[in-house]
Amino acid sequence: MSLAVTLSFCTFEAIAGKASHSLALVSDAGHNLSDALALGLAAYALHSMSRPAKGRHTYGFQRISALTALFNASALIVIAILIGLGALERFQHPQPLAGNIMIWVALISVLMNTLIAVALAGDAKNSLNSRAAMIHMAGDAISAAGVVAAGIVVRYTGWGYADAVVSLLIAAFIAWSGVGVLREAGDILMEKAPRHLDPAELAATIREIPSVCNVHDLHVWTVGEGRSFLSCHVAFAAGTSLDACSSVINNIAGQLRKSFSIDHATIQPEIVGACEMASLNAFYCAPEPKPTQAHHHGCTHHH
Repeated sequence: MSLAVTLSFCTFEAIAGKASHSLALVSDAGHNLSDALALGLAAYALHSMSRPAKGRHTYGFQRISALTALFNASALIVIAILIGLGALERFQHPQPLAGNIMIWVALISVLMNTLIAVALAGDAKNSLNSRAAMIHMAGDAISAAGVVAAGIVVRYTGWGYADAVVSLLIAAFIAWSGVGVLREAGDILMEKAPRHLDPAELAATIREIPSVCNVHDLHVWTVGEGRSFLSCHVAFAAGTSLDACSSVINNIAGQLRKSFSIDHATIQPEIVGACEMASLNAFYCAPEPKPTQAHHHGCTHHH
């Protein structure tokens, strides 16, 4: 429904923008068109993410969300550049504007985009695509409000440059919104640790669990919307039985689930040999020499 309404309105707004010679109104129509694209891709991503894992898609189709958000953000930046170039050209070649048309059409745009943004707000906290779509709609509402202001200035003062000024502001806002979503989608695709999780804190939490000597080769990443995965190697003290290792691993998995909402953790146990390795990623164990007696191998935390 939101998609159909947005497509219909952006066509109407583009026609009104051409009729009134308002670049700001045409720019807002272009932004609305990108919103329609965002809504369509968000719906596609939501459908795709519900498909089960199969064949070579061992993670399922969770990453489609990041790919569509990346496309949306890229489209926003391209639109911002085009609007900015158009605004600069309008400064050089101003045209007569119809302020009344700008005001009334932009007011309708404010109302429509605000209602759609509010409708999307509920899913925006948990979905990158819904958040991207909501940013699109909220940005359009703000942009349309700027067009209303430009229309008022044109209508009552005749200062036509207000249209170009608002167009530049719209372009800057669109670019700023796009860069934020682009960075977040890029973090997922680059498998960076989620922003709300600190790898050092995760490692410290695991080390505090009884029988754990140390943890190394720790990796944490996001596969899709709200799905954080973790893998690590856990070193146990000499003499720890396999049954004890299994119990501690279950304890670690439960703590990760409870404290960090990590439901999928792959934990590789290592017995004492790991404590003799001298160069592992961020957290490792190494021999601890005793100057007055025979060397005793123990775990040392290196930072």
